[in-house]
Amino acid sequence: MARSGIRKTALSLAVAGAFAGGVSQAHAAAFALIAQNASGMGNAYAGAAAAAEDASTIYYNPAGMSLLPGGMQISAGLALINLSAKFSDSGSTQTGTPAVPSTQAPLGGTGGDAGGLSGVPNFYFAADLAKDLKVGVGISVPFGLKTEYDPDWMGRFQAIKSDILTFNINPSIAYKLSEDASLGFGLNYQHLNAELSNAVNFAAATFGATGSAAAANAVAAAGQEGTASVKGSDDGWGYNLGAMFKVAPDTRMGLSYRSSIKYHVKGTVVFSGVPVATLQGISPALAAAFSDGNVNLDVELPASASVALQHKLDPKWTLLGDVTWTGWSSIKQLVVTRENGTTLSTTPENLRQDSGQR
Repeated sequence: MARSGIRKTALSLAVAGAFAGGVSQAHAAAFALIAQNASGMGNAYAGAAAAAEDASTIYYNPAGMSLLPGGMQISAGLALINLSAKFSDSGSTQTGTPAVPSTQAPLGGTGGDAGGLSGVPNFYFAADLAKDLKVGVGISVPFGLKTEYDPDWMGRFQAIKSDILTFNINPSIAYKLSEDASLGFGLNYQHLNAELSNAVNFAAATFGATGSAAAANAVAAAGQEGTASVKGSDDGWGYNLGAMFKVAPDTRMGLSYRSSIKYHVKGTVVFSGVPVATLQGISPALAAAFSDGNVNLDVELPASASVALQHKLDPKWTLLGDVTWTGWSSIKQLVVTRENGTTLSTTPENLRQDSGQR
């Protein structure tokens, strides 16, 4: 008779440091969240693709389900991420057109601490389907970042608020080929929400579009600055797969891969503080450029791959290590377009491939 019941439950409340910086200044791990279970906190997630300690192996390497005890497995956790993001000014100076001094906005402050406290939940379930065959499902937040600077800071024309969050559902299956080898595969349904806001210098935009100092000064007098806020969401599909091998009596190797996921984010842009009447008098096309409407954003969240090892020195000591790659170069720039195909904004990201060891 197959055994049933909850074999293992892991509940954890963990506080972790996280990447500090805005979306357009991301480096290394950028906004990928490695804290996807409770059990990995103690070893800083080293060798996660080879660990297979509980049902959360669904995220790191679905093949690990085949190494779990028979019956039902449940793992749940909540990581509290205390993000601190502070800008330090090293001597910024104001730029602009000397002939149009009134189009130059005040430099502004350093923005304060743009970070804050947020929770990253996860839940995993695994169970026997047949001999040597396991199925499971994971619910997690693979990517996320929120920063919000003071609205009058000196970088406000690049970003004020940046909030990106994903929600992932990951049904998986694992098959034990032998006592020394297992394979796993999972599908990923992922939902993305994004909110990006920044300040807009209407006077400077007017001078750039018309070359007229008089027009720019007129806009500056009517309302030099405002804000633009873009909100959108989309759903995407991807997959993850993995393999586990016993390469020696006390040594296990894990190989895992998570695919990239492409999004065609649809949403809206809302402007505030627009001097509509003045802009209409100068150029109807310029006024239309700062009108509310529907927008699109294409973005591809990166693939990742990991090679991990676990070696038991004795009953008390285990060595864990991995080399993990994340393809951040898939995000070269963020281009927000209107429904008619015109470009609303272009933000270079310049993210590079990332690989790390733990």
